[in-house]
Amino acid sequence: MWKKIVISLLLVLLIIAVTKGLFFSGNTQPYEKGTFFYKAKEPGYVWASAGTQYKLGKIGEFWLGKHYRDVWAVPIKAPILNITNIFGGLQVGKQGGGMQTISINLLGKKGRTYVLRSLDKDPINVLPPFWQRTIAADLVRDQISASNPYAALVVAPLAQAANIYHTNPRIVFVSGSDVNFKKHHKLIKNKLFLLEEKYSAPQSFASATTDTGLLDIVNSVEMLDKRFRYSQHQINQLGYAKSRLFDILLSDWDRHEGQWNWAAFQRGTNVVYVPVPKDRDQAFSKYHDGLIPWLLTRRFALRKMGNFDEKISDVYAYTVNAAFLDERALNGVTLPMLKKVAQQLQLALTDQVIEEAVKNFPAPVFNLVGQETTRKLKARRDQLVEVAERYYKLLAEHVVVAGSDEQEKFVVKRLNNDQTAITIYQVDNRQKIIKPLYHRVFQTNETKSITLHGLAGRDIFEVSGRVAVGIKINLVGGPGEDTFGDVSEVIQEKGKCLIYDTKKGNKIKWGKQTVDKTTKDIAVHLYDREGF
Repeated sequence: MWKKIVISLLLVLLIIAVTKGLFFSGNTQPYEKGTFFYKAKEPGYVWASAGTQYKLGKIGEFWLGKHYRDVWAVPIKAPILNITNIFGGLQVGKQGGGMQTISINLLGKKGRTYVLRSLDKDPINVLPPFWQRTIAADLVRDQISASNPYAALVVAPLAQAANIYHTNPRIVFVSGSDVNFKKHHKLIKNKLFLLEEKYSAPQSFASATTDTGLLDIVNSVEMLDKRFRYSQHQINQLGYAKSRLFDILLSDWDRHEGQWNWAAFQRGTNVVYVPVPKDRDQAFSKYHDGLIPWLLTRRFALRKMGNFDEKISDVYAYTVNAAFLDERALNGVTLPMLKKVAQQLQLALTDQVIEEAVKNFPAPVFNLVGQETTRKLKARRDQLVEVAERYYKLLAEHVVVAGSDEQEKFVVKRLNNDQTAITIYQVDNRQKIIKPLYHRVFQTNETKSITLHGLAGRDIFEVSGRVAVGIKINLVGGPGEDTFGDVSEVIQEKGKCLIYDTKKGNKIKWGKQTVDKTTKDIAVHLYDREGF
């Protein structure tokens, strides 16, 4: 009840403050003002700011936060974009972007594609239509100032040192006199943009890898579709683990499925998907200063919005938006593996690497936040092993492992009171094992439950072992005739084996303690493959 009272009082105070003009000074349409700019002495350059509308007085900063308002307002020196002479000449493509960012696709030679992404954003469309006409729109727009518009320039060299795939963005200015953009002219004129190559096809990825086994670059929907359709399609889980720890280092909390591409490599008979992170809009973000943002990001509210502090205090916040992918792409990673990845990141991101990367900020921005960013990155890097331990505890509590639409055999062995081994094999039509696909030994003191999804195909589930205590095992069949056998025994009540499938069309050998969760409803074995 007290949480609702706090939120209600907060809204009342916000309404009063905005009504009195304490925050926004009557500027309720920041996108009509345009970017502040003037010509530089050097031909082909301008001095431009990313967003002067975010400047507030002391009272406004007390309520809404100081954030990166000075960074948004300070003019930087940027080249004026001329698409006819950059990257061998580009042509204007379709408008893209999500609900916030202005994005224009640019087409280059040899199938290469590029994108212009606006530094400033308008998140008003995340609100329902009614709220778009209220002061809530002003508040949401204002919180763009919590992100650092130039963060991507620093992320790229850090990712390079960590051996994580990345784009190489640069800042450009689109002039109001540029006639190349035609119908997009009014939308993008006189604004600062990030210009970067899109890794959307193998030929555009050539500069990022020399591996001749590269097959394709796909989005998360395509990757997950293949992963769960074919048993030989697998995710590079250690590569994803490294990318996720790197996200936490950067305080980049918004890592949902749409924030990733995947490079598909041929590895023997398997196709392995290596993560290609994109869209670093929330790196180095600071949402916890200012009374209202601080309250709204408490654990009972928008906890997921992490904060770029020297101490990484809330690891859970970085798992909220990434939970769907984390569950599917980290279910084979053990604690020693994750700690080793953290140690490798620490060795790669030396003091010198961090110091040189932060110098990629435009000089006026470096003067404002360069030393602070450097100090925080070093401090957060030094915590990565301890962060990996906390991250692992969140991941290990309830683990979900899915097979594919092909035939597989799931073998569960209760080794002793402390350990349970899970192995998944690819099998042929005669149920003969072809090769192992997955293996992990789980610890009883870390994991409460393991859920195995067979998906389509004629799958086999075998559970064995007699222990005093154990992990709860959920066996979920799928479309097709599945075979279940449970000969395990757990003396204590916790840690039983539960079978979820339809009542008909399966072969089940019930154990003494097997829990029957079969039903007539085919929804019992549904599995969310894509998350969109």
